[in-house]
Amino acid sequence: MTHPLSKSILLIALWLVGSVMMSSLGATPENRPTKRVSPPPQCNPNAVVWRTPEPPADPQKGDIWVNPKDGMEMVYIAPGEFVMGTSEAEIGDLVRYDPKATADWFRDERPQCHVNLGACWIGRTEVTNAQYLRFVKATGCRAPSHWKAGRVPAGLENFPVVFLDWDDAQAYCEWAGGRLPTEPEWEKAARGSDGRVFPWGFGWQEGRCRSFIGLTGRKYSADREWVSARQTWEHTHNGLREGLASVAAHPGDAGPWGCLGMAGNAMELCADWYGEETYRSYAQGRVIPPENKLEVRVLRGGSWRDGNPLAFRCARRSFTPHSSACNYIGFRCARDAG
Repeated sequence: MTHPLSKSILLIALWLVGSVMMSSLGATPENRPTKRVSPPPQCNPNAVVWRTPEPPADPQKGDIWVNPKDGMEMVYIAPGEFVMGTSEAEIGDLVRYDPKATADWFRDERPQCHVNLGACWIGRTEVTNAQYLRFVKATGCRAPSHWKAGRVPAGLENFPVVFLDWDDAQAYCEWAGGRLPTEPEWEKAARGSDGRVFPWGFGWQEGRCRSFIGLTGRKYSADREWVSARQTWEHTHNGLREGLASVAAHPGDAGPWGCLGMAGNAMELCADWYGEETYRSYAQGRVIPPENKLEVRVLRGGSWRDGNPLAFRCARRSFTPHSSACNYIGFRCARDAG
């Protein structure tokens, strides 16, 4: 015969287990967390923050799930169609930022097309030095070359981790339970579904993101001018401390889903190999990354070293050798949803 007290304890335990499961599932509005994302993303002012062992099964767009493995805030990117690439009409407007830019400058971003993607989670920010330190301690993998004795330089804990190659970045993402984002996932996270040119909207706004323009307070009339100015600047400044910035230093550099740093600070590695004709495949409905032909990986976004507004557009593409590592390339994690 079961003692009444034991029965009560059993019922309480079952209720607690059920509550935790429902909290994790997020199946009904009343079971959604009360803490909202701050600042709220444009796509959903009622987005909430989940602190559950696994991502919720029924999130809303813009919700954040805090990954317990590394503390990264992962943003839910809802499924659906978005505009990818750059149109001929946009090119005619964009040359106002750089009169010397020709249609060929945008060649690998065309044709503009509508791409339908499934849902995913993507890091709200680039992976930081502090988060990467967790990985190094847990796995014994090598630390970035600029860390002395395997320690994060003081004051750089919340800066993007750099001086990593693609394999390092992918290894971290796998340890954290995810992967590097695909190129379409990255672009959708940056621009949302309204086809905006920059993460914050349709026009360049100086000061929104970390850039060489903001660092120097100057506008440059030609690429060779800002490249020369940057080379001079780097002789007297520390790019790791004065070029890069904290991942949350520019809250204005946010896309509609709430992801920060999509335009500037550090360029970001994607999962895909780079291909000049990739968008032609996307336009034909084949959202499949190209095969390895050039041994180079896709980079997205601009960096603190860029002095041309065109470099900070959501559709801007670049590339880097698979094994390269430098002080202006970082990454953020992605994770499958559902």
